[in-house]
Amino acid sequence: MYVRLQKVRQAGKTYEYVHIVEGYRDEDGKVRHRVVANLGRRDRLKDSGALDNLAAAFTRMDPAPGRYLVGALPLVVPVLDRLGLVGIVDRALPMRGRAQLTHGEVIAALIANRLSAPTPLYDVAGWANAYGTNEWLGTPGALLNDDRLGRALDALAPRLDEVASAVALAAIANFGADAARLHWDFTSVAFCGAYADADPDAPRVGFGHSSDRLGHRRQLKVAHATTAAGIPLFGRVVAGSRHEGAETGGLLERLRALAEPKKLLLVADSALVTKANLAAADAAGIRFVSRLPRSFDYEADALATPDTEWKPLRYCSERSRRLAPAKRPSFRGSEASIDMAGPDKITRSFRVLYVYGSEEAGAAQASRAKLLSRAEDALARIGRGLEAKPRQDPEKVERRVAAAVAKGRVGNWLRTEISCSGGKLNLRWWRDVAALGETERRDGLYALVTNMSARQCSADRLLALYKDQALSERAHHFLKGPLAVRPVFLKSNRRAAALVGVCSIALLVYGLIEAETRQAIEPARTITGLLPEGRAARPTAENIFKAFTGLGFQRARTTGGLEEIPDPLTPAQQAILDALAIPSILPSQGGA
Repeated sequence: MYVRLQKVRQAGKTYEYVHIVEGYRDEDGKVRHRVVANLGRRDRLKDSGALDNLAAAFTRMDPAPGRYLVGALPLVVPVLDRLGLVGIVDRALPMRGRAQLTHGEVIAALIANRLSAPTPLYDVAGWANAYGTNEWLGTPGALLNDDRLGRALDALAPRLDEVASAVALAAIANFGADAARLHWDFTSVAFCGAYADADPDAPRVGFGHSSDRLGHRRQLKVAHATTAAGIPLFGRVVAGSRHEGAETGGLLERLRALAEPKKLLLVADSALVTKANLAAADAAGIRFVSRLPRSFDYEADALATPDTEWKPLRYCSERSRRLAPAKRPSFRGSEASIDMAGPDKITRSFRVLYVYGSEEAGAAQASRAKLLSRAEDALARIGRGLEAKPRQDPEKVERRVAAAVAKGRVGNWLRTEISCSGGKLNLRWWRDVAALGETERRDGLYALVTNMSARQCSADRLLALYKDQALSERAHHFLKGPLAVRPVFLKSNRRAAALVGVCSIALLVYGLIEAETRQAIEPARTITGLLPEGRAARPTAENIFKAFTGLGFQRARTTGGLEEIPDPLTPAQQAILDALAIPSILPSQGGA
């Protein structure tokens, strides 16, 4: 039996019809052919997607022989199954009628794509064919065309929060993720394209301050709630120009629900701190620790605090413990309070911890020295230009000087003077010693605000909680690095928001695999061979996934039928599979 194309001329045009033909022998033993089914015109079948559906159906029935990659799919698929991701999405996005793929299956394939082949979103069908997703996920590559991916993203966009919450609750129930302490922080994801006809019901791709310090870019913002174990449990996508504090206030109740029946401790950067947010958190019984923005004008009070009230804080990061005691960063703290009245007109008093950090002070001084050096180099170039050509337009020279001292607010510490003598311009500059001295007094100074008493949380513990905010920053690093969420173009802001939401769920899977691996190898902390040259390392999601790069299997036809022959495993790969109780990298024997 085979497929045959028959050309037919009608009204001066040539059409191709797709027939399924079988061979047989007649009564005389001669080979004959007959049409079993006329599937229709080829162009109509192609346009309607029926041709792809038919090819996918045959793929499901009879996998093709050849070389297939697996990468980290043996790790990812069992996690997706334990989360029940396909069911969660399908319940939130039910489909009418029959479909070759449900929305849940498409979203699961997209998540697997982001985790196993984090390249720009292109030719997902080609990736699916190369990785044999039909056997792993039940999704043939022929069905993962751009149109099907787009329809799944369109359907997901209005239900993003519902799906993200359900997946987070599944991670808590099935993996034991502890949501009693969450670290909350925002980052930005850049997009290309105008998005002029934006969907008003979806987060808008708009200009906003880039968290990558690349100026104002067309972007969306995404926030993640990360557990104390480093698992990015819940993600929220918002408009690129949206104020982070306003979005945080609207999500406090959702975050509190994740922690139930425990009491939520929310650790956040200054985006949390508005009077309305802190009042709402305190009224809801949410404990919080956050950095107090400088807009609350606490610096004058902190600088006026006598030296006798500053006490050493016992905090040392894991990285700093490797240093000699004399070289470790030091911290000093002094406690105070601040009164705030929220929208309910109730005045609440919150505890404030002023902190001096030597590491932060050193970083500020080094950054300022670099900025001053660059500005002085730029001014020197302008001065040399005036020496060579002294008769220049004064306004243009002033603009160049202003531009030279604008970056990093260097103009606060550099004074410039342009003089004119005999029609010739001269430029001189000098450092303002008094202004520099005043700035240096503030180096390394910041304040933390909390509604926990000293009895509930000591000053040392308060600083340690805030320093663990690096867990959120690490999640954002994974989002933009290993998961490759880079500037991309999509047809609509609705699909853009849905794609970032999909990547947030992929980030959750990423974190769960890391946490499960670390827990499984305890009390050991490292796995041999995770780094080049066979060196041992503490397993992280990044080096775990890198360890499986390029791994695959060969499917060959033998006298006994199709046989799958896996690539040999390295000791590190085998150790990770053993830790996660995955028997094989083959889809027929592993986690699929």
